[in-house]
Amino acid sequence: MTHIYHSLSTGKDGGERRDRQAFTELQASYRRLFFETGGTHKDQEIVLSDLAAYCGYFFAQTHEKSADALREANAMRRVFARIIRLGLSPDGDLSALYRAAAAELIADQEEGVTL
Repeated sequence: MTHIYHSLSTGKDGGERRDRQAFTELQASYRRLFFETGGTHKDQEIVLSDLAAYCGYFFAQTHEKSADALREANAMRRVFARIIRLGLSPDGDLSALYRAAAAELIADQEEGVTL
């Protein structure tokens, strides 16, 4: 069975994926993982999906026009790659994370709103 990664969009329709409540949920997941205790596996998935989408890890960035923008985009992808390489088990499957990140990017494009 294919693992379904939780993302900000999981289980939400239309504008719910990018409304104020969704942003509050995203902030809470980051806070629990990085600044408090009690972060859950779901929080991990939501944060990793958000970071993968935000930094464009799985998707080529073709719109950067300046050398500075390209350096920043590449740096973000490298940082995310380090998180994944050090945190994912050797037999880890990135396909579920890829699907979750793609869902986030599609939601951004469809709704024209980003967090």
